[in-house]
Amino acid sequence: MNGAASRPSIADHPVAHQAVDLDGLVGDGPFAYCRGKLLASPPPAGIVIPCRDLGDRDVFDGIIARYAQKFPGSDRRAIVSMWTLYYFSMLTIAPTVHMFVNRIALPLEMDRLSLVCNGETGEPDAFVMSDRPEAAADPAAELHRLMLGHAEPVIAAIAANAGVAPKLLWNNAAAYLSWILKEIAHRHEPALVEGGLALLDEAAWPCGRRNPMFGMIRIARQQCGLEFARRKVCCLRYNLPDVGGCGEACPLPDGRH
Repeated sequence: MNGAASRPSIADHPVAHQAVDLDGLVGDGPFAYCRGKLLASPPPAGIVIPCRDLGDRDVFDGIIARYAQKFPGSDRRAIVSMWTLYYFSMLTIAPTVHMFVNRIALPLEMDRLSLVCNGETGEPDAFVMSDRPEAAADPAAELHRLMLGHAEPVIAAIAANAGVAPKLLWNNAAAYLSWILKEIAHRHEPALVEGGLALLDEAAWPCGRRNPMFGMIRIARQQCGLEFARRKVCCLRYNLPDVGGCGEACPLPDGRH
């Protein structure tokens, strides 16, 4: 297991605000799946839209209509929820690794990012950042800033545009955030992510506002005694054809298949 002293960091660079190779920092190691998710410039292919434009119903409906072609005749709420699972996995997994492992502050506010979607399917593929990363002294504070500056407004926008309950969307975000924080704890040390886990486990955020992710991930126990994480709100993916269920993580029996 790698200790704190061996973690690569933006702070190791002579000029903290210089261009940073985020993909190079994760390399081929245990977090290699983070590569290609946070870009400094738009890719040659795909649909690129400012994240703030997801609040425009016509823009959002256009992307979802493209994605919905995979699931003709299916429940639109389930389609939207499934699309956001891609979105929130990108918004939480790679950024959290860079915040807590590499000590990087990323420009992730909703009005500072653009979304890259697959030109054919509409699936979220990556984010394009408008500003450069900087050194982060407090990863938990950066994660809190991400929740307030991006997760909260985009969830409000999607819920308003799609008629999906905000608590379902918050649970989608919380599921990925909980998973990656525990992965980091396993790969490094639990103390590294204590501040991040508090943003999931405490009823109020450091700013004093109610934590919408509080209680969204519950620890359950199988008959054999093995503990596992279970969502509070079902993501509805079991309503989509050819999409596997969540197993024991689903709060509904129908979604565990």
